[in-house]
Amino acid sequence: MVEKKKKKRKPQEVVVGQFNFVEGSYLESTRRPLYALLFLLPLVGIYELGTFLLSPTELSLAPRIIAFSWLEGIMEVIGVRQSMAWAFPGLLVLVILFCWHLSSRYPWPVRPGWLGWMGVECGVLTIPLFVLAAISPDKIAPGAAELAGNGGTRIDGYFANVITSIGAGIYEELVFRLILMGLIVILLEDVIKIRHSVSITSAVLVSALLFATHHYIGLQTGRLCVLSEFETGSFLFRTAAGIYFAVLFHYRGFGITAGTHSAYDIIYFTFS
Repeated sequence: MVEKKKKKRKPQEVVVGQFNFVEGSYLESTRRPLYALLFLLPLVGIYELGTFLLSPTELSLAPRIIAFSWLEGIMEVIGVRQSMAWAFPGLLVLVILFCWHLSSRYPWPVRPGWLGWMGVECGVLTIPLFVLAAISPDKIAPGAAELAGNGGTRIDGYFANVITSIGAGIYEELVFRLILMGLIVILLEDVIKIRHSVSITSAVLVSALLFATHHYIGLQTGRLCVLSEFETGSFLFRTAAGIYFAVLFHYRGFGITAGTHSAYDIIYFTFS
């Protein structure tokens, strides 16, 4: 009896926006939620452990992550103790990515070496942000040396800023890209029945504007308050950065977007 040879399945092309990524390639695979989960897992652990171990004085040397505070506040409102609410945002990231991968029926095998290349890619993708920052007329964020003037040393301020930079990348992208953009697209496409191109463009612009605005106006004890002085240059930069992160999220997925955001903040504070 002669056995028939099985034909190898040719890799298909996956259309992402205007680009065709070969199925199973680095660009296609690292967009998947599983790669994002594995890539961000150490960063989530570092942030959660860092905020737990740093003293209140050291944490005061770094900008507060408003998006993280919102997520933490939600748990406190529904009755979770403050001592446990701090772990909710990190757990939420991991659960969303795991369930997303599970529901999408993506394959489970992972190439560990690609996780390292994701880190390299994130570093390279910060270059357009630094170009935008260079042409901005206003300062984008307080420098680490300035923050260290609140009663701590420069080294305290630097490590506090590294921790918060990691958190900013993960949790701001979670709120403004993964959650907000997703909800806007669902509302416009599934409820209002607007075509996909218009809904995506609207989601990008709205999320970018809200991302920029939340650096100046926030909630404290349930009330709106001014968090920092409004500057036109920094607002325009943050809006442009929000658009850039939204485009990255669309083409490269959540892991690369959050990693690029964190990498930019860390590099900025390192060389400030």
